[in-house]
Amino acid sequence: MEYFAYIVLSLVILLLMVLIHEAGHYTMAKILGFTVDEFSIGFGPKIFQKRRKNGELFSLRMLPLGGYCAFLGEEDETEAERAAREKKNKTAVADADSSAIAADTASVTGKTPDAEQKPSESDDLLSYVMRAKVDEEKPTEPGAPAKTFNEQKPWKRLIVLIGGVLFNFLSAFVFSLIYIGAVGFPVPVVEKVYSDAAGELYCPDLRKGDVILAVDGEYISVIKTFAELTAKVKDGETVEFTVERDGERVKVEAKRDTITVTEDGETNTYSGFGISTSGKHIGNTAANAFKYCVPYTFKLSWSIIGSFVDMFTGQVPITSISGPVGSINLMAKLSVADWRNILILLPLLASNLAIFNILPFPALDGSKMIFTVIEWIRGKPINRKVEGMIHFVGMVALLLFVVIVDILSFAL
Repeated sequence: MEYFAYIVLSLVILLLMVLIHEAGHYTMAKILGFTVDEFSIGFGPKIFQKRRKNGELFSLRMLPLGGYCAFLGEEDETEAERAAREKKNKTAVADADSSAIAADTASVTGKTPDAEQKPSESDDLLSYVMRAKVDEEKPTEPGAPAKTFNEQKPWKRLIVLIGGVLFNFLSAFVFSLIYIGAVGFPVPVVEKVYSDAAGELYCPDLRKGDVILAVDGEYISVIKTFAELTAKVKDGETVEFTVERDGERVKVEAKRDTITVTEDGETNTYSGFGISTSGKHIGNTAANAFKYCVPYTFKLSWSIIGSFVDMFTGQVPITSISGPVGSINLMAKLSVADWRNILILLPLLASNLAIFNILPFPALDGSKMIFTVIEWIRGKPINRKVEGMIHFVGMVALLLFVVIVDILSFAL
């Protein structure tokens, strides 16, 4: 029953992340005067919907695999683009007809028309585009048809597209603030000091109950863990631990070495300090929360980027990746093990969603940004139908990928 409750909680958290992301698109769109057709959480059949007086539809759909903020005319040609294309087509037909007439005339008279007398349509087309540009700059009259998404300027569309990622990062900062302020960060507490085959303690200066606070003068924090601070220490090297003992801070020496430990009839050999530790959370203060929330979020983001790089370079097997269903299952298990894991998952998921959406993969915000930048530079868009097809194929590929990943994560 407890596990089921955490499954529901994990699903709510996942939908919250999607809601924040789409709210970023929606907020920027409303600020810049875009017309929103639908704001949806989830895909597939509608579970709930409500239409506002301004025509905006808010819906909750059955499949919690994401969401979207649909804008008026997002995949359509603008009026200027359509008119320019139709005029170009008419010009091509007219040129073909003129060439046919000229050929007939030449066959009868034996004379070839002067090429310099051929009527040019370039001036007319340029004038039309310039008029369309001027019309675009004019403010929309009250009661006039609303501008479609593609009729908005490229820089405005970029801001709307970035809005989702921006809101995810901002929420990650807030969630990090809550996590650090409520939980703090873990430090190791010495539970046992092991001895070697001769009966000598590996670290005789350490005692049971010592709380390790620093390594060589560098204090453990939410940014630097004990494992990270000792990662570069080699076997045979000695470091200085600052420990809290009986309410006082004491400095002791500890040597990293090859440790051989026999417990319950099993012998294990590893590189370490010859101690076993438990965890204790400290530093859950408002000062630490405000001090570390931003760098901690960037640390999470950097680790996520590293994970994506490892995935694309094949260093991480696909079976270690989870889709939405696998993520919900993992979140539930971690939450059952320790409620504090819920709070650490919030900034992690928010950063993850932001970075994932900024990837230049078709159907994701990063890809749409690239198409918009190309349009801005060229002064004209790539064929809307081609772009729409690219995004559609990308969306199908993403859905198939997450389904396959989830199946593999449960099967293997």
